[in-house]
Amino acid sequence: MIIRPCDVETTGLEASDEVIEIGFTDLRNVSDIWGLSTVSKQTFIRPARPIPPESSGIHHITDDDVKDAPSWADGWRMLVETPNDDGKIIFAAHAAYYERQYLDHLIQADWICTWKCSLRQWPELASHKLQALRYALNLPTDPERASPPHRAAPDSYVCGLVLLELLEHQTVETLLLWSSEPAVFTKFDFGQFDGKPLSAADDGYLDWLANKDHKMGEDWRWNARREIERRLIVKRKQALDLLLPAIAGAATVTDLENWYHGSAEYLAKHGIIIGSTDYQSLISACAARKKVLIEGGQPQFGGTQ
Repeated sequence: MIIRPCDVETTGLEASDEVIEIGFTDLRNVSDIWGLSTVSKQTFIRPARPIPPESSGIHHITDDDVKDAPSWADGWRMLVETPNDDGKIIFAAHAAYYERQYLDHLIQADWICTWKCSLRQWPELASHKLQALRYALNLPTDPERASPPHRAAPDSYVCGLVLLELLEHQTVETLLLWSSEPAVFTKFDFGQFDGKPLSAADDGYLDWLANKDHKMGEDWRWNARREIERRLIVKRKQALDLLLPAIAGAATVTDLENWYHGSAEYLAKHGIIIGSTDYQSLISACAARKKVLIEGGQPQFGGTQ
């Protein structure tokens, strides 16, 4: 099996833009030890339209570089070549959704997203961008192979180094699982709460992010819903911490019945709904206290004259 970190450079950031360079750097497992190939592979791709100057300003690939390159219809096949018939290829990329928009309809494969996995493994880091991880993790980088950034072969090499570090902590299976799930964010990187943890946002902002129309993406929608659910769990626990001792201390069966019939709004506010485990714990506590009161004789209040 090969894990193949890869990277593509394009004419722009829209889905309609074209690939103009691809590169990869393989990882192989020998005697249960993962190692990175000593060479990276790269090819330019000839697009159908000129490369915009603003894109060349990022990756420094020009029309002259790609004029004699293969078209995408032929060039992408380099990504599935295995010279020694090494069998299955697992692909990897940093923010793999970007590469996959060009490759999923061509290659049926499992993917590891080193960006998503890094968010899980090192949530405390200030940035999870590829080059930031290179320095934050103090990766053993060959400066020549890693340069220049924003080129396919160097970026695939650095991605491979990040993946090697991840494999020191997690199995391939775990990394594949994390990559198949939404990205997990611990702090905002936009808007009025930029740099702050998700817990800093008010309920209205989270509701907008979770349920309203916006362009922040499905990962952020999922994270907002996750934070809303976390808050509901905290509220439910706080409510139970108050209610269970109160039920246990109820003085009469009438007190228990009055609480039960008047509790619907309070329970709904705290997310404790009929049929839930929390609801059943309250009902069980009521039943247990009622049994004690009936069997032990309820206290009598007041007196007769």
